[in-house]
Amino acid sequence: MRDRIIAALTELSYTRGFYNFTMDELAGQAGMSKRTVYRYFSGKEEIIEAVLDQFMADVAGGIESIISEGKNPADMFAALVRHLTQTSGRLINPLVLQDLRVHYPHFWHKIEDFRTGKIKHFIKLVMTKKGYARDIDPQIFMAAFLASIQAVINPEFILDNGLTFDEAVGQLVEIFTHGLLGRNGVV
Repeated sequence: MRDRIIAALTELSYTRGFYNFTMDELAGQAGMSKRTVYRYFSGKEEIIEAVLDQFMADVAGGIESIISEGKNPADMFAALVRHLTQTSGRLINPLVLQDLRVHYPHFWHKIEDFRTGKIKHFIKLVMTKKGYARDIDPQIFMAAFLASIQAVINPEFILDNGLTFDEAVGQLVEIFTHGLLGRNGVV
């Protein structure tokens, strides 16, 4: 039942966001009574947190799978972008981003802490692959990459610049994978 409720809010969030849905709408989407929803969750915030926890678990599982495949770093970054795009799917949309920005910034901070930890782990593994990464101090690269992610992959930047989550992630990874001049050194 918990999984049905989580899936229902994930689907409902595409049209209603995290703030503007009612518990009646959620119960209807889940195909159960509101009373049943309250049997499993104390309220909206607990359900939202469960949805975000499921999202982060899905992202983490995919990252570990990508790492275990042992591809070269460029392929790993490409796989990471594909995974984030597929996993974010319907959940990370403008309504949800706006609600996180305005009503639930504490949940955005939770996502950001999770993201920072996973990125540090991923980058550390990529930078240690011999013969692939340029001779760049890993601490400088990590600090620059994390600062870029915090500046670009957040509700304010994405919404204020009319981007999607997928566009922002894709462009940032492209910049850090191939630089400003592109793959062949030509714009």
